[in-house]
Amino acid sequence: MHQSVDGSAESSGQSITGSIYEMDGSSVVVKLFTKEGCTLCDKVKDVLESIRDDQPHSLYAVDITDDDKHGWFSKYKYDIPVLHINDMYWTKHRLAVEDAIAGLQEAQSGSFEARSGEPDAERLEHS
Repeated sequence: MHQSVDGSAESSGQSITGSIYEMDGSSVVVKLFTKEGCTLCDKVKDVLESIRDDQPHSLYAVDITDDDKHGWFSKYKYDIPVLHINDMYWTKHRLAVEDAIAGLQEAQSGSFEARSGEPDAERLEHS
């Protein structure tokens, strides 16, 4: 059982959580917070895949509608795709090739820091 954006139960296909691709020798891990049918998520994934040979990184999907991902769903339900680099917030909604290269280069050099503006729908709904 999954949750819809409004928080009600929703039945859908299998979880899409898991590895999209892994790059040997790269310590940079990008997590794509997503759900089934997210077309903006597909566009972000395409950008990252297009530069993975020049900017090595591994990409993992985190399905926010999984039963064990309720915390992520509560934060990100209105803002997917959301991206993290090495478990730090990076960006949301869209990703230009230039921004992807810059972020991944920062991560490779060890200078990447979490960005401001991380979405938190639950906090906003309870304010």
